[in-house]
Amino acid sequence: MRLGLISLLMSSLLAASGTNKPGGTGGGTGTVAPPGTAEIRVFNEISPVGGTVQMKAMFTQPHPISSGGGSIALDNMSVDGVAVSSPSGLSAGAALVNNGFLNISLISPTSDLGTALDYPFLTVTLDVPKSVPAGTSIPLDVSGLTLQAPDGPITITSTKIGTLTLTSSLSISGVYPGGGTWPAGTRVSLRGLGFKTGTKVTTKMKIGNPVLVSPTELDFTLQETTTLDQQLIQASNPDGSRVTYFSYMRGVLVHTPSSDILRRTEPIFPSATRVTATIDVQAATSAAQFTAVALQNSNPGPVSVQFQLRSSGSTATFVIPSGGRLMNDLATILGTAVSPGDIVTVSSTSGIQIVGIAADSDAQVVIPFVPAL
Repeated sequence: MRLGLISLLMSSLLAASGTNKPGGTGGGTGTVAPPGTAEIRVFNEISPVGGTVQMKAMFTQPHPISSGGGSIALDNMSVDGVAVSSPSGLSAGAALVNNGFLNISLISPTSDLGTALDYPFLTVTLDVPKSVPAGTSIPLDVSGLTLQAPDGPITITSTKIGTLTLTSSLSISGVYPGGGTWPAGTRVSLRGLGFKTGTKVTTKMKIGNPVLVSPTELDFTLQETTTLDQQLIQASNPDGSRVTYFSYMRGVLVHTPSSDILRRTEPIFPSATRVTATIDVQAATSAAQFTAVALQNSNPGPVSVQFQLRSSGSTATFVIPSGGRLMNDLATILGTAVSPGDIVTVSSTSGIQIVGIAADSDAQVVIPFVPAL
């Protein structure tokens, strides 16, 4: 079914305001929370000055999320990536940095976001300014989120606010590659601060002994074919500093987005991949509203991605390197005007992660949607 941009915005606002009937259904593994209620825990973290923290939000019991959104205060930290985790790998979203807040919108087509407790349903990776003094404590708070279950809004009965304390010698800023399935022998890089001789790495993955490259990079080699998405990695130093990180792919942009709002947008990709997609150009009431797409390549090699506008047959082809990302409005991607109701098909030589984005630069809103097959 084709939804206009205004319909997407209204659906998001209804989910956030809780105007639908209360209720909820259980899902996943373990004991399911009472229908319509949930408790959220955000972990305490430590980091060195100028380091990186990954804020992790988990339910205390499994609970299905179909959509959600809200704002997180950044406390002068910069955003270094946002990810969601669900058993199906289909959950996705978009997040906009605006006036000191990160405004997040989440979607889960199969409502399995939040149904597993072995990884967070949401992680936000943040860089701490070097100007913040050691010993400072910063709240890690997701109480501004509202979540929707398949049968209605989820009542958050309790949110444990985490605390970031700048007392550590060690932090992880990213894992490269952080997603996709990679063969034995692949070299994986941990990047961050404070790596040294004696830094240990603990993970469920089968890996070789870590190799210290520099204080900002520690590498290891996969011993078997491994899917890297949502892998828990823990690094620890001899002084007792310890950091945990859930991996995800943060692709490198192959082109800078053409609009300011997209340059401030963090696409939240599904970990599942696809080789084809169909995008409906959303209805718009002003020139400030437009339809965009974000995709990234989690394959070991490059992929060729073709976009075609059905109404005119116009095409555009991009070669996306391994670990590369493309995000822009459809008109810029195709190099020609698109109109509401137009259909753009996307085809790739190998599976890619993809999410659609309906944007309004006047309202400063980005809403994710799942392209059709």
